[in-house]
Amino acid sequence: MGYVKFSDAPDIDPAIVEALAVLLGLHVPREQVPELSDAVRGQIDSVRTLEHLDLTDIMPALEFDPRWEE
Repeated sequence: MGYVKFSDAPDIDPAIVEALAVLLGLHVPREQVPELSDAVRGQIDSVRTLEHLDLTDIMPALEFDPRWEE
């Protein structure tokens, strides 16, 4: 099973944001669409940096216990 590679993702432009808003049933004012597309682009850019990390020796967290050890 693969994973999404954001480096292969198309550029997020206002038309994509408008289409996603319609698909999700969200009302996004037209004047906020460019700002929202910039924000989504920034999020994707920050995730793209993670694709280049070598996680070969990193084990996934399989257990989480939020209690503090004393």
